[in-house]
Amino acid sequence: MRARRRERGAAALEMLGVAPLIVFAALVALQFGVAGWTVVSTAEAAKNAARAASLGQDPRAAADGALPGAMDATTVVGGRTDDGYRYSVTVPVPTVLPFSVGSVTRTVDMPDIR
Repeated sequence: MRARRRERGAAALEMLGVAPLIVFAALVALQFGVAGWTVVSTAEAAKNAARAASLGQDPRAAADGALPGAMDATTVVGGRTDDGYRYSVTVPVPTVLPFSVGSVTRTVDMPDIR
């Protein structure tokens, strides 16, 4: 009976030692998901900016409107090319970890549709 109690205490200590690693691994996995979401959202924002420019609308407003509430474009740059419009959008990756993980830039070419 005593051996069981000692083993139960040892298991609790082992779990206490492993729990921070499990939490950290879960946060890293979540951060990878957020980074992927940022890549997809930034590409959509660049596409909307180029489309808006080709229609004579404000590309910055279109890019900001395409991004989810947790994301803001730091730069929206571009303009006319020979056969359309090219726009690049840069968005910082939202973080769930205590350090910055960088930003994402996507560039899109849109033919002139006017």
